[in-house]
Amino acid sequence: MDHFDVAHMLGHPAFNLLSQGLRIYTELNQKSWLSTERHAWSDCFFIAGELSCCRKNERSLSVQSTILFQAMMEKIPYFVSGFGNGLNPLENARINFCDSWTQLLDQIVDEELREKAKAAFGVYKTSIYNEVRNPVIHGKSGNDLLLIEAVRAPNIHEGMRQGWIAYDCLLKTAFEPDQRHESSWSTMCELHHMPETLSAEDYPDLELLERSFNKKHLDGARAAVEL
Repeated sequence: MDHFDVAHMLGHPAFNLLSQGLRIYTELNQKSWLSTERHAWSDCFFIAGELSCCRKNERSLSVQSTILFQAMMEKIPYFVSGFGNGLNPLENARINFCDSWTQLLDQIVDEELREKAKAAFGVYKTSIYNEVRNPVIHGKSGNDLLLIEAVRAPNIHEGMRQGWIAYDCLLKTAFEPDQRHESSWSTMCELHHMPETLSAEDYPDLELLERSFNKKHLDGARAAVEL
């Protein structure tokens, strides 16, 4: 077993958990619960309660997915240079996560590819490493809890996609010129029955949606009392 094997064991469960989190929206859409329009006010209180449970499940699956994916990302610098001759191994095995990635990204010779990789990793670092991983693992303040409460599957999907872009750029550099590397994001998504890209309207904020259903129930109840 090597670092790639460990990364493989971490990456696939991460995709699987995120796929489960996104599937919640598909199931809600099948019930027409992504909008209040088709529901009588008297039904909205029950639906709001169900949405609250779905939101908790989405958050749990998304956090677990993030931690596993981040663990995979931490393994990548220790094996990617062994795939070809385009990347040198890390100079220091004890280097921290962000510095290890920076050291590898700086080796990408093609300027356009290097900037693309750095931009993608920058998005990943902010949206996943800083705003989810760190609050979950090291969080102590109330603000850390707020960041965890705000975790949503669509945002994790985009963060993981950006991390994968950076990974693909490293692989492209590692393999060339001996062989060509093609992006494997679509393959991973297909394996785990997950969309490659997401449309915002299909993935509304479940907390805000819950509030909408509660409001419709309350407004309807008030109107009924006034009759």
